[in-house]
Amino acid sequence: MNRKFMSYFEGVVVIHVEGKKIERFLAYLYKLNIPLLNIKYVDRRNIIIKILNRDLDKVLNMKTTYEINVTNYEGKLKLREGFRKNLFLLSSLLIGYIFLLVLSNMIFDVEVIHSNANIRNLITEELKEHNIKRWSFKQNFKGIEKIKKEILVEYKDRIEWLEIESIGTKYIVKVEERKKKPLETNYIFQDIVSTKNATIAAIYATEGEVVKRKNDYVKKGDVLISGKIMKGEEVVKIIKASGKIYGEVWYNIKVEYPLIHQSKIETGKKRDIYKVKFLDYSLSLFDFYPFKAKISNYSDIVVNPLIPFKIVLDKQREVTAEDEIYTDSEALIIAENQASEKMEEYLLEDEHVISKRKLKYYVENQTLYLQMFFKVYENIGEPRSITK
Repeated sequence: MNRKFMSYFEGVVVIHVEGKKIERFLAYLYKLNIPLLNIKYVDRRNIIIKILNRDLDKVLNMKTTYEINVTNYEGKLKLREGFRKNLFLLSSLLIGYIFLLVLSNMIFDVEVIHSNANIRNLITEELKEHNIKRWSFKQNFKGIEKIKKEILVEYKDRIEWLEIESIGTKYIVKVEERKKKPLETNYIFQDIVSTKNATIAAIYATEGEVVKRKNDYVKKGDVLISGKIMKGEEVVKIIKASGKIYGEVWYNIKVEYPLIHQSKIETGKKRDIYKVKFLDYSLSLFDFYPFKAKISNYSDIVVNPLIPFKIVLDKQREVTAEDEIYTDSEALIIAENQASEKMEEYLLEDEHVISKRKLKYYVENQTLYLQMFFKVYENIGEPRSITK
């Protein structure tokens, strides 16, 4: 069995031989010490034999009257011959696969969802700085998380949370503005109006005429406490309305939490490695003794803007790594706590969460995705100037 395997690995040639007294031809082969792997008699004048590829020249160069023809190949020779005959097809398939791979990893559209055009423009430009734009290549999970973190740190006073979701070849970006404590305004004449859609939970008016009641549903911009004092249909006086209005406001918050976390401790060993990168694939150059676990810091050396190819310098620091694996239930509890913490950070001292519940959650690619609904007791009133 081993001999047969080795012969196929070396390459086997199938030969058709025709002539009188075919046994004499076989005798010639034995004299030349040519091993016959297989002999098949077709009739008294025709046989089919199998020999090793290394003996083919000896057979073809024999001075004899027999007609000798190579009919087939086996083992690695057959693979090589098949590859040669189908080179165009295989090349086409490879080019097509690379083309589909490029298209499937390319971004064709980025949509930022927010009601404020300034916030949309800000996030769009920041994403472009991080190479999330049309006709660029998709980032992996770690890359997306890093970009989100950098944007949130840079605009911590303006952005509360940021979600970047990949749907096919499109990125959907959802952003929530950080709520700031309203600045004290001192209009001479003013109304108190609603800052958002809500159901009124409590009214504490000190000046002005209350025009809404508890449990009323109000929209953003509706007057809650009016500075216009009315007598019938007539405005008899305009004053500076003041007071606080609290409402029930609703939020949906999304959280992602990986099921596998890895803790890393640096050992102090460092080195520089050059890498060739194409799409999401990379090849290390002269990395004969790679670190088992490491932290990498890349810097571009050669970049071609027309194709996804570049050479980078990888400054590596060795680390010891340990995986922490969470069950779905454990990850769900942590994700719920994170969602609650995000919501609490958004609220002021006199505001609180009334209730919360899970809308949906699922696990995909070793990551738990959770969507939570919050009902919040929140100050919804702000002053708006009245022109007398």
